[in-house]
Amino acid sequence: MSIINTHAALVCPPGLGHIIPFLELAKKLVSHKKITKLTMFLSSTKNNSCKPQIATNIIQSLMKPDLFNIIHVIHLPPIDVPTNTNTGTKLAIIMRELIPHLCHEISTMTSPKPTMLITELFGSLVMPIAEKFNMSKFVFFSFSAWNVALALHTPTLDEVVEGEYTDQKECIQIPGCNPIRPCDLFTPMLDRNDQLYHEYLQICEQIRKVDGIFVNTFDELEAKTIVALRSGKISKIPVYPIGPLIREAKKQNCDDENRNYVIDWLDKQEEESVIYVSFGSGYTISHEQVKEMALGLELSGKKFVWSLTPPSTKAGDDHYLTAGEDVESNGVPKSQASVSVFPDEFYRMEGKGLMVMDWAPQLEILKHSSTGGFLSHCGWNSILESVSCGVPIVAWPLFADQMMNAEIIAKDIGIGVRLNVTQSANVVGSEEIAKTICKIMDKEDIEGCATRKRVKELKNIAEKAWSQYGPSFCEMTNSFVKISQTHGM
Repeated sequence: MSIINTHAALVCPPGLGHIIPFLELAKKLVSHKKITKLTMFLSSTKNNSCKPQIATNIIQSLMKPDLFNIIHVIHLPPIDVPTNTNTGTKLAIIMRELIPHLCHEISTMTSPKPTMLITELFGSLVMPIAEKFNMSKFVFFSFSAWNVALALHTPTLDEVVEGEYTDQKECIQIPGCNPIRPCDLFTPMLDRNDQLYHEYLQICEQIRKVDGIFVNTFDELEAKTIVALRSGKISKIPVYPIGPLIREAKKQNCDDENRNYVIDWLDKQEEESVIYVSFGSGYTISHEQVKEMALGLELSGKKFVWSLTPPSTKAGDDHYLTAGEDVESNGVPKSQASVSVFPDEFYRMEGKGLMVMDWAPQLEILKHSSTGGFLSHCGWNSILESVSCGVPIVAWPLFADQMMNAEIIAKDIGIGVRLNVTQSANVVGSEEIAKTICKIMDKEDIEGCATRKRVKELKNIAEKAWSQYGPSFCEMTNSFVKISQTHGM
């Protein structure tokens, strides 16, 4: 089956954590021969005026030249958002404010106009545009399927659960899925009196009205949850697991001194002897936590590659929407370049591993044979990259969906070990860090051996997911069959 003159509009929120998976989705849609034209709408904030050019450079670096005539990028006007609110609320404000700009851009397009609208979780606030222009409506979750189930079930939970979710004595139940510990819930659900919760509730209501949901996962990774989503007990909306959608690793001979330097260092290390440490692009850890991390790495006795930005007095996700963009030429965030100082313990680690103070070539590091573990914040993109490279995870969740992700990989899938962190602890101690790294890395550890075996099994399955007539390939085909039946294309 083929669809003639299908024009897809992708509305992407700001932040590299959104742009990269959205671009990979765009490439799959086009290469699948179901889309003849695709327009990516990119958003930004006014306090980051350099973003459009940087975002364009990132997209061009990840796209092959033959796609430039099919995938078009439109930068929407930057949105002014309050600086004193949390990241989720900022995203909701941005997407709502974009509606008139999107309407203007779509109304002035020449034929063929978009026939389908695809956006992400917070982008669901722009779905009324699809109804205005008679487009099919899709949400792309760059989160886990478990998070999809939670979003679809949240309006029901809002009606039946009394008081704060975090005060509940029992786990939060979702039909057919593993229960969720209240302390692991998605960040917007932690305070029902906060504006973010009300924004999230409205978003979940919008998601219940879409024609289909793309999820960046695959059957074997979240089999139980995918079955539950398709049972009709949570929702009747078709769900299509089309992952893993991750970028391609660059070759070492590319024009990138930082990438080549890291890979050259890894080439000199023994097989599976290096732990890679990264807390993601949008999170800054505290000065005290950097100290404990350095001591933990030292105690573990393992070689390491540690990707980080200068610490601050208080940890947080303030850079999530501007990650990788608001930097000086030396890679130090402008807001911290003159005030951040690393603890003495950090400098003591020089010579025992590699500290990367600029953008780390994460996928290339994970693919390298010397890498034997990944200490990760458990962002879903990072988990998929680790699975696709067959690298077990030390799970250190920080915010957003990461607590749920950590629980999935440790308890459900069995590809990682979660750090033992109390809810009241602001800092994870060096001994806990060292102990968990050794559990993943040591060949004698029984749990570590089982974890390494399982992640390598999933790597082989992930490699076949997007082969011709593989499960994710077929899921995308099925989604277009459904669109043609529903909208008569």
